[in-house]
Amino acid sequence: MKDWKRYENGLHHVGPHWVRFFGDNLIGTAFEQPNPEGRFAWYVADSQQVGAKTFRQGLSSSVQEAKLSADAAVLDRKRGRSAAVEGELTTSTDRNRRRVDRLLASELLARRLIGDLRRYHQELVVTGDIQTADRIAHSLRQAAVGGLSDYIRRTATFRVRSGSRMPSAEEMQADEEAVLKIADELDALAHESPPNIDKFEKTTNELRRLGVFPDSELYSAVVQSFMLKAVT
Repeated sequence: MKDWKRYENGLHHVGPHWVRFFGDNLIGTAFEQPNPEGRFAWYVADSQQVGAKTFRQGLSSSVQEAKLSADAAVLDRKRGRSAAVEGELTTSTDRNRRRVDRLLASELLARRLIGDLRRYHQELVVTGDIQTADRIAHSLRQAAVGGLSDYIRRTATFRVRSGSRMPSAEEMQADEEAVLKIADELDALAHESPPNIDKFEKTTNELRRLGVFPDSELYSAVVQSFMLKAVT
């Protein structure tokens, strides 16, 4: 994960952990070893506060999720939201906001990774290392599709509607579940070999029918990644 650096030891001898310096004196830490319940601890601290006071902390289901939770916590801080401890009793709005922030952090990571992998793939093609280029093409496809599916999950409740009639709460819930199911289907497409661009187009057309329009940059990145196999 970009900007996170792994340390084998050194932080109070706790074993392998990841650290990220976010700027504004905020430092994130995610621990690589799970607790007895199989959860991974993380926290974000403000180095300007006495004792590097913790701004937010929590437990996640994986190391990657712990990093994304820390990223989302920093987004909270920069937007002026109050600190909270992961797992505290919060309103449904707070929980949804935190979920959206985690998706946004993952989506932004994917956008950066897409650019890095695309440049690396081009360099490999130029040097004639086709075998490695094909592996990078697969990683690029996973990053692009993953970024798009996270975008879709993040915006699942925001849809374009025609007509003046407002949908019922039940209809809105059904539509959102349909959108989230399509996001899962997109994730599955990232692992298919060879990549099936026709199935991808059919899936995104279903999204548009539901009033959800994919981000143009991520959509273009997915299409390009599906075509790389033919180029190499």
